[in-house]
Amino acid sequence: MHPRTPGRPHLWLVRHAPAGLPAGEPGRLGVLGGAYNPITLAHLAMADTARAAFGLHEVLFLLPQAPPHKPLVGATLEQRLDMMQLAVADRPYAAVGLCSHGLFIEIYEALAEVYRPLPEVFFLTGRDAAERVLTWPYDDAEAALRQMFTAFQLIVCDRNGAFVLPDDPRLAPYRHRIHRCVLPPPYRHISSTAVRERCRQGLPIDDLVPAVVAAYIEQHRLYRNG
Repeated sequence: MHPRTPGRPHLWLVRHAPAGLPAGEPGRLGVLGGAYNPITLAHLAMADTARAAFGLHEVLFLLPQAPPHKPLVGATLEQRLDMMQLAVADRPYAAVGLCSHGLFIEIYEALAEVYRPLPEVFFLTGRDAAERVLTWPYDDAEAALRQMFTAFQLIVCDRNGAFVLPDDPRLAPYRHRIHRCVLPPPYRHISSTAVRERCRQGLPIDDLVPAVVAAYIEQHRLYRNG
């Protein structure tokens, strides 16, 4: 299986959703993990669209302390969390958290310590990340896929192309737990990389990030250097 980070996964909520999961029942929780370097309008569109399409009560914007596929460069964890909280301030369904681990199954384990009873969990991700998760060369792919999709479901948002379930018979039993989510066209090509590149070039970023995030980046002079 994919190498796991040592230690027991732990989750810290830095913003609770003002109108999140319903009382007295588990509800549906979306988890949108990412490096958030920085948070963009595409992240918000993914959450808004998936929430409406799949009846999610709460969406947790989750930052791993050590992202499994990206080095920690650019904004600090504290600055990323600041920008995340600013970006979702007008969304009552949104929570913001920090997790000690970065793999989906590790995050799921950490959720169980904070959300009681544990809601029905849907991980939100982009097409590229989903394809990586679904086609990773696990030591025992059947066991890894069974563990993941017994625990949670996956919502895949189109980014830089439409998501198509890989043609792998090992995925067939979980087809009903892997969902495609169609983003509005203006948000499909927005990325944190594009934000950082524009900042390096001194170009405006108002069409890529919320205004409050653009102001924070300017105030703290983030992403000015390569």
